[in-house]
Amino acid sequence: MSSKMISLVALAVSAGCVSAAHANLVFMRGYVNGAQSQHTVLHGFAAIQDMASAVTANAHTSLSFSSNVAFTADYFFTDGTNYYRTSQTASGINQIYQYGSNLTNVLTGNVISTHNLSQTWSTNDDFWADSEGNFYRNNAVSGGNSAVTRYSSFANLLAGVGTAFNYGITYGFGDTFWSYGGKFYRTNTNNGSVTGIAEYASFQALLDRQVTTTYAASGSERDLFMTVPAPGAIALLGLGGLLARRRR
Repeated sequence: MSSKMISLVALAVSAGCVSAAHANLVFMRGYVNGAQSQHTVLHGFAAIQDMASAVTANAHTSLSFSSNVAFTADYFFTDGTNYYRTSQTASGINQIYQYGSNLTNVLTGNVISTHNLSQTWSTNDDFWADSEGNFYRNNAVSGGNSAVTRYSSFANLLAGVGTAFNYGITYGFGDTFWSYGGKFYRTNTNNGSVTGIAEYASFQALLDRQVTTTYAASGSERDLFMTVPAPGAIALLGLGGLLARRRR
C-alpha cells in the first residue's frame, strides 16, 4: 500500500474519533504560493481546529497539486460529491469548471466539463455549496458582501435562478464560505490574511450572525477551504475499490 493510501486510511479512522459535531468529516485546506497565483498543497485534517491554525504537522494527508497546472487562486468549492472552480476573466466570473467526484481531477487540473454562467459576476462574489443540494453566490457591494443568493441546484446557479437573502452584516470581500451536513463556516479576514473561522449551526444562523464557535486561524485569505465526509476522502481519490480489494 502506498504512503498516500496509508495516510488516507489513517485520516478516515482518526476523523471518526473527533467530537460528535464533526464526526467522520475531513477538513481540507489548500495553500497558495507566495504570489497567491497558484494552489500548491492540499492538506486534510481530522479537526477543524487544526485546519484553522494551519499547523500542517497535524495534517493526516498532504496532496500536491500538479506542478504543471497553473491554478489561479479562483474559488474552489464542493457540494460534498462533486468539485468545482470558478473561472475569471478581466471582467469577472463567467464560467464554472466541474471536476466530477474524483479529487485527483482537481489536483491534476483534469476538467470534466465547462459551464457558462448566465451573466458575468464580480470577481469579489464568492461561490460555494452545501451538502443538501444548494449552491450559493455572495453579492459583492462596496465594502464587502451584504447579501447572498441561494440556488436550489447547479442548473439554477448557471441560469441565475435563485432566492436572495440579506446578511445581518456586510462580510468582508476576502471571507471564504463553505458548508457540510447543515453547518456553515466562514473565514474572518483582515488585510489579506485569515484571522479566524466562524461556525454556524444553520444557514439562518449565518444570515443572523449567530456564531456557534469561532476558531483562531492564520494564513492567506486565498487558501482553499472545504469539508468532506471521511469515507469519501478515500473514494473521491479513486482508492476505495483498490483498498477493498487489498483487504480481502
